[in-house]
Amino acid sequence: MNPNRPQKRTANTCGACRARKVRCDGRRGICTNCERLGLPCSYDDAFAVDVANSLAIPRRRVRQACQNCHSKKARCSGTMPSCDRCRTQNLECVYRPGKRALPPLLSPNGALSPETTAVVEDGTSSPSVVALDDHLEPDEVLARRAFDAFFRHIHHIPMFAFLHQASLMERYDKGALDRALVLALIGITVLLTDLGQGMDEYGEQCIEEAISMCLRELEKPSIPRLQALAIAVKHRILSKRHSSAFMLHGIAGRFATALRLNHEQPSICFLAQESRRRLMWSLYMIDSSISAGQQESALWPDAERQIHVQLPCNERNFEFDLPEPTEPLRPPPPGPDGTVPPMPDALGFMAAHIRIQWMRTRILQYTSRAISVSSPNDLAMLPMQCAELETELEAFETRLPPSFRWSEANLRLRAYSRRLGIFVMTHVWWRQCHLDLYRLCLTGLREALSPEALQHLDPGFVDRCRQKCYDHARAMPDMFAQMMTLGNSAVVTDLDLPGCAFQCSKVLYHGLQTDSASLGFTSERVRELVNVCLKAAKQSTSGLASASIQADIERLITNGLSLPESPPRPLVYTGLPQPDTVAHAEQQQPSFQVPMMPPPLPQPQPTTGASMPSFSMGIPDTVIPAPVAPSHASAVTTGSNAFEEVIMEGLNFGFGGPELYALDWSTFSNGWANPTHFPGNI
Repeated sequence: MNPNRPQKRTANTCGACRARKVRCDGRRGICTNCERLGLPCSYDDAFAVDVANSLAIPRRRVRQACQNCHSKKARCSGTMPSCDRCRTQNLECVYRPGKRALPPLLSPNGALSPETTAVVEDGTSSPSVVALDDHLEPDEVLARRAFDAFFRHIHHIPMFAFLHQASLMERYDKGALDRALVLALIGITVLLTDLGQGMDEYGEQCIEEAISMCLRELEKPSIPRLQALAIAVKHRILSKRHSSAFMLHGIAGRFATALRLNHEQPSICFLAQESRRRLMWSLYMIDSSISAGQQESALWPDAERQIHVQLPCNERNFEFDLPEPTEPLRPPPPGPDGTVPPMPDALGFMAAHIRIQWMRTRILQYTSRAISVSSPNDLAMLPMQCAELETELEAFETRLPPSFRWSEANLRLRAYSRRLGIFVMTHVWWRQCHLDLYRLCLTGLREALSPEALQHLDPGFVDRCRQKCYDHARAMPDMFAQMMTLGNSAVVTDLDLPGCAFQCSKVLYHGLQTDSASLGFTSERVRELVNVCLKAAKQSTSGLASASIQADIERLITNGLSLPESPPRPLVYTGLPQPDTVAHAEQQQPSFQVPMMPPPLPQPQPTTGASMPSFSMGIPDTVIPAPVAPSHASAVTTGSNAFEEVIMEGLNFGFGGPELYALDWSTFSNGWANPTHFPGNI
């Protein structure tokens, strides 16, 4: 080859791109790269030489490599906290802190962990402390991994379903996503999924900083900050920090009131309206879980009259911005012929989940009042109130469309769906509602009536309640067993599944110790069923609270259930289903007849029986159907986005001054007073 022969240059690469060794699109006038970087662009060969010798060309933007890969000139995956190469070779992976550096990982004693040791320019090692302030953001690679894991594995949980993925990612790409929300999302995702070794402490730091940012902005409430606070409250509950969760939830409730989240906002776009509704209902579900039927501990003890927004729409409408009105919290009454109207397509499992939680709250309020009554007249009303709630539970299941009902086919169709968890838990909660309703008659349980009170009730009613409670308890492990046959290693379900599994186990052991002969229970069979509950709990949710519930189930298996020395009278019941056919025991109705109350009256007439008493709060009894919001542009923004806010001139609550309240912790259920128990005592 002739060395004096000039090399052939492509006419489609400008001099600047050639000097920078990047691909050029060859656009005449100025190429895209030069236009973006503000460089002079020319396709003249002589210009390329001048550029290389005289101009300071910006380096190509590449993913930052760790120190090990950089020194060996090896390809680095850039994943946090350890890259693939270092993890494979068991090397300490250290990244040089940059503009978007992560906060430091701290050891339990407050010292910097090895992950925070960075190599400085002269090659020596020194700790790199990166301050957590509003001018820094979490590492982009980690944030995007957390977002992906959150929407893949966690978003289906009803209490986290208020985020709209497309809106969130669009806002993050523009650098406009609230940092507290980013940190909260990383923290909850680290807790419930596996983002890599050594991330647990970092996730805790993210939650702590998110909470601090929200508390520093108490005078400036916003939807993203409230979203971050709601996530932080759930993180506290999952971490068994119940007192902190209780207090933070109170602040979140004030945020919601300040933002008027419990009222419709027709002036904003549909996505923003729907996101607000979902956030409000998420806070309500947290509230119902915390209060566990104790009205004095609840922020919204009468949600039907306090929350004036419709139920969330189905996931498809929310995901694809398809406005459609749904229904208020209370379902419509039966028609003149007694037929229950089917659930409309606009409603999805989140709406069903909210309704079953609302029914459970009213059941717990009913049982709490029942335990406290003493007069024979009050006790005589219990069967009618129980029948009313029982009718509502049956109507709930009847309204479900065929694809929503529990069956092996419907379960397997969701085996690889993100919606598997909410499908399972909606039906598990339906069973749990029956346990909560009927365990009033399981003498010896803390949630049951006293033996003296039971003497004033019809023996047939007592026997029927006990039998139905045992039937639903036996059916729940069957559901868990079917779920685990799908082959999925885990179904993330919040604390709901472990909590229900524990309550089911208690009822099963109660039946074994009091009515084993009548029920056909044996120690081996009950232990087998409770072990299924334990296995399901272990596969569902991580965190200290879930581990505590699992330990309680294990203690039941080892020690049994502690009951008073005087057992209740033997169960006398006709039409007892056989032990091997209890999976569908609810379909086998007993011959004993309980007086039935008519279905609850439609609004605005006040509810009776187990419904909450009317409050003199100046709140209308009806939920006005929300107008269908515009699908795209609105009066506030030019595009449809779930983060659109209501413009507020200021906050005026009309308070004359601060009031001091004394909190009596003894009023909490034992699950909050004793941190070793499930919060709220399902």
